[in-house]
Amino acid sequence: MGADTRFGSTRWARLAVALVNTEPSPRHGDLLTEPARLRELLLAHDEPEPVVVTDVDLAEARAARTELAAVFTAAGDERRIAELLNALLARTARPRLVGHDGVPLHLHVDAPDSTWGGWLAASGGMALALAVAEHGVDVLARCAAPDCRHALLRQGPGRTRRYCTATCAARVRVAAHRAQVRDAAAAQLDERG
Repeated sequence: MGADTRFGSTRWARLAVALVNTEPSPRHGDLLTEPARLRELLLAHDEPEPVVVTDVDLAEARAARTELAAVFTAAGDERRIAELLNALLARTARPRLVGHDGVPLHLHVDAPDSTWGGWLAASGGMALALAVAEHGVDVLARCAAPDCRHALLRQGPGRTRRYCTATCAARVRVAAHRAQVRDAAAAQLDERG
């Protein structure tokens, strides 16, 4: 019987990245401003119903977002990443196997009766710690596009990802090409003048 990926660290890591990427950025405002937005985020990342989100859940999810964002901001700094994740896990993680409502045994890492914010902090912290333990600190990054800075995970085969999406990569390439064309045109004018 295969494992249900809805309950594993891969999903938690993707959700942690998505949570961090709701923070205000040069490309958009705060995307986590009301309980309904948090509910949408959870459902979009395969959280099974029922998903009921309160103002307290939202406030704690925003706090978890801040803590997880700090981990991505420390990208490349092994000592700082370890400090941040260890502190987060010491405060939030209470791993245990749980089975309920016809769902097979799966790992819960948050304290019993945690809010959604507590769960996001614990599961996100655990997922990022597992990713770092398996792939090294370079697995955590921020998008290299100057107008973005979204969090991203550098996992999987192929070249190391520098951009959060193909859109960011294309925008940077187009800007570089336009700058090259402008520089070439300016150089031609200088030669003539």
